[in-house]
Amino acid sequence: MEALNVEKLTFYYGTRCVLDEVSFSVSSGLICGLLGPNGSGKTTLLKCINGIYKPATGCVKVNNVPLDQSDRQEIARKMSVVPQQTNSVFAFKVADMVVMGRSPTFEIWQAPSPSDRVDAIKLLKDLGVGHLAERHFNEISGGERQLVLLARAIFQNTQIMLLDEPTSHLDLKNQVKIIELVKSVTVERGITTIMTLHDPNLALYNCDEVVLLKNGRIAGIGKTDQVLIDENLSNIYELNVNVEVTQRGKKVIIPECWQENNAYQERSLIHEKVQ
Repeated sequence: MEALNVEKLTFYYGTRCVLDEVSFSVSSGLICGLLGPNGSGKTTLLKCINGIYKPATGCVKVNNVPLDQSDRQEIARKMSVVPQQTNSVFAFKVADMVVMGRSPTFEIWQAPSPSDRVDAIKLLKDLGVGHLAERHFNEISGGERQLVLLARAIFQNTQIMLLDEPTSHLDLKNQVKIIELVKSVTVERGITTIMTLHDPNLALYNCDEVVLLKNGRIAGIGKTDQVLIDENLSNIYELNVNVEVTQRGKKVIIPECWQENNAYQERSLIHEKVQ
């Protein structure tokens, strides 16, 4: 049975249809990437999945139970969210930001215990950012913030993790670090991970399944290597896109216009066209 089901979900901003009968499902232990151009509805879809937005029609189910039967605290026990970027109005320390991930399990009157903070600091150390524990969240870099937000989502210990452009504005090292952490947590904990991405190459190498969105509708869905093909990519991005193979046998997704660049051709990166 799938851990997450999105069934004929439609959403409007006023009179404008942003999502039009979107349906897909994801099983536990898999990463599903949401791909599409700006304005295709990726972030809106994440917010509908998380129950922040209420769809006009359709529903979201977790373990076959409709999400609209749950209150916000119960949803937070089922799903964690890593936004693109976040700032804190208050000068919270990094360790305290991570501890907040456990708040959905607390009663109204309950405060975190000292052991919660110890566990949070241990997690930060395990993720290689233990040195940030006593720093103020708003004073660290964008890449460090994303790692902290991911740590908070992991600390929340949910069955489903939603990530909105987790690698946006990050350098290559931090992109790799974030994605590798997401992959390891997904597999080791057997959770369901859904993340929006702009770069199809990130999806190609790191997602088990993908959902392609265009104008709020599904333009492709299924196993990553079966969906990320020339025709589908060219359709959603409205330019000629090719999936090529390098001399090392690695697939790479490249706009056709880049391949016409002489410097690119001289580097001889492309070995053969994927049929």
